[in-house]
Amino acid sequence: MTFSKRTNWHRQPNKLSEMIDSLRKNGKPIIDLTISNPTECGIVYSEEEILSTFSNLSVFHYEPNPRGLLSARDAVCEYYKKKKIVVDPSSVFLTASTSEAYSIIFKLLCNTGENILVPKPSYPLFDYLAQLNDVQLRHYNLRYDGEWSVDVDSLKNCIVESLNDFNIGKIKAIVIVNPHNPIGLFLKKDEYRAIKEIARQYKLAIIVDEVFIDYAFEKDESRITSTTGESEVLTFTLNGISKMMGLPQMKLGWIIVNGQQPIVNEAVERLEIICDTFLSVNTPVQVALPRLFDAGKIIQQNILARIRSNYSTLITQTLNTSCTALTTHGGWYGIIRIPRIKSEEEWALQLLEIKGVYLFPGYFFDFDEDGYLVVSLLIESIVFQKAVSEIVDYVSTV
Repeated sequence: MTFSKRTNWHRQPNKLSEMIDSLRKNGKPIIDLTISNPTECGIVYSEEEILSTFSNLSVFHYEPNPRGLLSARDAVCEYYKKKKIVVDPSSVFLTASTSEAYSIIFKLLCNTGENILVPKPSYPLFDYLAQLNDVQLRHYNLRYDGEWSVDVDSLKNCIVESLNDFNIGKIKAIVIVNPHNPIGLFLKKDEYRAIKEIARQYKLAIIVDEVFIDYAFEKDESRITSTTGESEVLTFTLNGISKMMGLPQMKLGWIIVNGQQPIVNEAVERLEIICDTFLSVNTPVQVALPRLFDAGKIIQQNILARIRSNYSTLITQTLNTSCTALTTHGGWYGIIRIPRIKSEEEWALQLLEIKGVYLFPGYFFDFDEDGYLVVSLLIESIVFQKAVSEIVDYVSTV
């Protein structure tokens, strides 16, 4: 029996996962700074209110619609209306997750072997999604100079290089994560204008992942509010309740299609067929969505308070030490720069073995250079404070 090449992944455990499995089997207490599941981080949920959103007899009626139930899409539109953004419910497609939304869009845009431009560093999910959809990835850079920014020149160079090399498949779209995971970069208005112009010039679509858009540490008028409502370039804006409401178990996301009307009409008609083929979103969560938006406000506030507190702790506890907390403006992760006297994998392994602190080395997220550790800001604050103290203590004494 043979299997497809698209699932021919490297599946051997790395040294870090081997070590943590061994330590856990031996009963050693571990502070896990990799947890990004809010349901495991002591976040307070309004459980009765959430459960009550499903006590509607409509959940027993199946009404298949490739876009999703109108009542649910109207609720999505109301969310944007509160941000002073007008969204037509006919441009909304509900999905079971943002991952599924990416997969749907890759199917819509790309033939086998064609390319999607994605940022670097970034979350490793893109590699799996691309392989499963027979798509190739090209990377443009995000750079750090006191704060993160998009290297627009590297983005354009990727496109020009592909046009001059027949061995590189055609580039079809640019992916933007706003704010970016894990570095917390919010897209600035001038960066967005430059990217739109490149997309317009080379006839590319833009895919914008906004799942962390409501988790900013502070307001900044230089940032874009959302790419929803874009009228110049074919744009797919992604979001969902997994991050927005801290409800990953409910499995509901969405795609909003915008741009010039003729190309939007063509995209929408094709998306209808793709989504109608799977009809993956369950009815109960669609019925519950209007009320979940209200119930989710408190969860979102609790998460925001947690990540702001932990980010402040990270900055304070690394000040004037051998560790440096990189500036981030939102999202669920923090980045620590550590001395490059050993590899970040060695740092991570030793912190786990000696201090019992489990975190990500930067290469998990494809950082360009060595010397970074990535931590979740969702961890309970007292635990997070202790973990950062252990990290700083160990790095400072080596």
